[in-house]
Amino acid sequence: FHSLQLVDKMVPKSFSSMEPLSYTTPEMKMETDAVQLNCDWPMQQSDDTNSRLHRDKQWRVQDKRLVLQRTLTEMHTFIKHAEWWFHKDVFAQLLQDAKDAVNCAEDLLDEINYHEFQNKVEGHAILFHVQDYHETKIDKIQGKLEHLVRQMEQLGLYDERQQFIIESISREDNLFAEEQTIFGRQKEMSELIELIVLQENSPTDKQVTEVHAVPDCKRAKLENVSVLPIVGSGGVGKTTLANLVFNERSVRDHFDLLIWICVSDGFDEKKLMKRLAWSVAESEMKTDDLGCLQRILTNGIIHHTRRLLLVLDDVQTDACREDCHGWKIFLAPLKYARSGSMVLVTTRYQRVAERVGSLKHMFLEGLPEETIWEFFRTLTFGSRNSNSNAVLEPIGRSIVARLDGSSLGIKIIGRLLSLKLDAKYWKIISESELWGWPLQEEASIFTALQLSYQYLPFHLKRCFSFCSLYPRGYEFDAETLVDSWVAVGFVMPSRSILAVDIGHVYFNQLVSRSFFQRSPTSFRYVIHDLLHDMAQYVARNDCFMIKSRSDMSRIPPKVRHVSILGNGELSSTDIECLNTYKTLRSIVCIGVGCDIITNSVLETWFDHLTRIRMLRFISCRLKELPCNVGKLIHLRYLDISACDFDKLPTDLFCRLYKLEILDAQNCTLHAVPKDIIKLVNLQRLRLKNDLISQLGRVPEIGKLTLLQNMPYYAVDDKPGRGIQELKNMNHLHGGLEIDGLRNVTSREEAAGAELAKKIYLDTLVLKWHESIRPQKHNSTKEMEVLEALRPSSNIKHLEVKFYMGDGLSPMWLRHDELSSLASFSINSCPNTTTLFLIEPSETGSSRSSSVSFQSLTKLSITWCRSLTSLDNFLQPECLPMIKVIQISNCEELASLPTNNLVHFVHLEDLEICHCWNLNWEPGLALPPSLKSLKLEACGEFSDSTLSCLHNLTALTTLNLRFCPSIESISAQIWSGLWSIESLKIVCCQGLVTVGGSESIAGIKNVDIRHCSKLQDLEQPFRSGQADSQ
Repeated sequence: FHSLQLVDKMVPKSFSSMEPLSYTTPEMKMETDAVQLNCDWPMQQSDDTNSRLHRDKQWRVQDKRLVLQRTLTEMHTFIKHAEWWFHKDVFAQLLQDAKDAVNCAEDLLDEINYHEFQNKVEGHAILFHVQDYHETKIDKIQGKLEHLVRQMEQLGLYDERQQFIIESISREDNLFAEEQTIFGRQKEMSELIELIVLQENSPTDKQVTEVHAVPDCKRAKLENVSVLPIVGSGGVGKTTLANLVFNERSVRDHFDLLIWICVSDGFDEKKLMKRLAWSVAESEMKTDDLGCLQRILTNGIIHHTRRLLLVLDDVQTDACREDCHGWKIFLAPLKYARSGSMVLVTTRYQRVAERVGSLKHMFLEGLPEETIWEFFRTLTFGSRNSNSNAVLEPIGRSIVARLDGSSLGIKIIGRLLSLKLDAKYWKIISESELWGWPLQEEASIFTALQLSYQYLPFHLKRCFSFCSLYPRGYEFDAETLVDSWVAVGFVMPSRSILAVDIGHVYFNQLVSRSFFQRSPTSFRYVIHDLLHDMAQYVARNDCFMIKSRSDMSRIPPKVRHVSILGNGELSSTDIECLNTYKTLRSIVCIGVGCDIITNSVLETWFDHLTRIRMLRFISCRLKELPCNVGKLIHLRYLDISACDFDKLPTDLFCRLYKLEILDAQNCTLHAVPKDIIKLVNLQRLRLKNDLISQLGRVPEIGKLTLLQNMPYYAVDDKPGRGIQELKNMNHLHGGLEIDGLRNVTSREEAAGAELAKKIYLDTLVLKWHESIRPQKHNSTKEMEVLEALRPSSNIKHLEVKFYMGDGLSPMWLRHDELSSLASFSINSCPNTTTLFLIEPSETGSSRSSSVSFQSLTKLSITWCRSLTSLDNFLQPECLPMIKVIQISNCEELASLPTNNLVHFVHLEDLEICHCWNLNWEPGLALPPSLKSLKLEACGEFSDSTLSCLHNLTALTTLNLRFCPSIESISAQIWSGLWSIESLKIVCCQGLVTVGGSESIAGIKNVDIRHCSKLQDLEQPFRSGQADSQ
């Protein structure tokens, strides 16, 4: 990227006359809360320590902190406006100085806040000399910030064009619609598919020439595997075309193995062989011996009976070094694949295409003018709007003409312009000085990318540029990336919305602007190489990636975020030198061995790099973590998920009060450490499944009030294990099973859990006992406890298990309080005789409740052996949206409201099993929406009742088991079941006929057996893929 001269249009406007822009950092929010909290300190301390001098010092430091916070807000406003001129070298140094000063201020405020947390947890007052140190540091940083404010005020950084920066996305477009449609590449796609599929027959030069008009050159010998390159400039659509071909049905049917590997970050034959093995067999190869790697690949992974399609995306020129020596080594094992195998290579470089290809390459040019306009029009005006704006179209066409047919450029600039269909906005972008950069390769697309970046809100700029920390082609998991943004302080907090939820909004905004796109082979996201290059440029002073020893001398002096990529060049001595970069907030190690990241290296880092907020070891199998990890008092995010730890150092729990995320999901820990409750800011803990369930057995777990994931909690009568531990855990997300409710002794104790405040939970399981026959229980007490366990109205899935109350009738189920409830399960409640929908009327008689579960789609009632009736529950007005009804093992159930079932107009799945005493009333009718019906051991279900099958045209599955009263199923019934695909009839001892074998001949999967009187068929009778069970 090139610098430009200062633009004359800059508006010399003083910030003192501008309306202030609010900006809040996590540190500011914590400081505001902390200052309010600390106002009470002098009153809480004893007379011995609460001296006048000490009080004065406290108040003075608090006042200076508030001033520093206000100055930080002002500085963030300046930085936001200065970022507009990211391409101007004249602003670069001042902008960097401002960022450095702001970061130092934030670190200081965070350090002060840490000491307050320490005081809260350990019960010690902050020492006088520590406060004195804080005051001195505040004064120094405040003076520097005020000096920078004066400098930046004089520059007049505000530009009127910044008013067009759109902070949020209001349109609800399909973000991936354009990725599902191919614009102008149908011809190339068809030709490429034909060539790939025909390659088994060794295509002639004539066949190839029909597709490409490229001069012939020397080719490698054509063996079992062919290499076909696609070459074109960056952003022209090579990867998109390859992806469409890769996912085409005819291609996927033709090949036995389909593998996609991105090699944007450099060609390394050893790494590629390992990634190839992982892609096929999920087998990790630890050896670096090339001969051994080749033998592993050819010993079953690459096999002569399996045809292979391998896509190598974005191959760089390093594949050609040393006369393609590494390429030939990588290709050698692939020749053991079945004849007709193919390696599809995408590359920007003609030289690569000519050197590695065994077939003539396909050259991909930019899209034609009208095709690219159609693509642009769809992105900006929407696919539903066929007419573009008469005022905007000329401006749009002038912009499109500059992009040389680049699909990436069109996608980026189209998304930017779609945010505001305003002629002034479009004209400003069309006339941007960035279009006037000196001509260079791919200059137009770089301009489009920079314009899109320039108009990003400040918070999105920071989040996007941070991604330069990861190598090209890296596949981002949205949740992990958002966690990283939150940890390093890029997400603005809100009192009403969790930071992680705001972070996901940020991510979706970047996706909608095409800064991220879906990975071709997973649900993760990738950044295009050209966008990655831009991210590295704009973050060049803040983020740095270490790939080799030579990179160590190029690290920016005040770098904030560093990543280390594992390779054979780096040594432990090299990376230990990072301890001199005191400003570091993030270290991300990717694939670095434990022989490089030694315990000594980590100890050195932890002693000196105390400002670290995020520490991730990705694919790094470290053996232990040094005890001095407790010195990282700012640490928010610790990722040791790939490490082989069987225990964690004590200091991890004793001092890391700021830790929010601990990812140890693959560590072989023996138990959840009891001291984990000291991590008072912990929000997410990732452990192996068997360990995460133990978290709910840790005494006093209720101290982790910010914890978001705890799928299981076991109530006990031991200290620190009562249900009241859940009282303040209102950030719990996802699902929660509360076990051991038999240990709750009263309604008041149960109410102490305050489940109604758990607004982020969507699944709740309430479990009383361990079996259906507990040794002792108190039915009345359990009914009272259930009444007090009122969940949040946001609950979508509710299950009640091993409950021994006589009735299941809490008031919160009878008053439409669970408006979001989608599934309800009543499991193993043997004493329940009636459900909650019977209420006394004013006259003393019973009437149906007016409760309506508008969102309930699934109902499951099982092992409720005392339940006698569901007539007042299974009503269309009560369950208007029900799709699935499952009733099983209700031994005393005597009847069903047969007249009501036909009115469940959305019912798709009906299953009634092992309800022995069920009496079916005449006139049973089922709704035409039914798709699956299972009847098993459910009373006197006879021939006359089978008339309910008439005209069930949507029914695809019919399962009849242990229905001895059924004697005949007429051919007329089968003729009305147009959609049936699966039929199972088992142990229907009275069945004599199914209407003849020809009546069921059209059903794909049939399984009929153990029907002793059946005369139509020889048993067992099976056809298709019927289950034999």
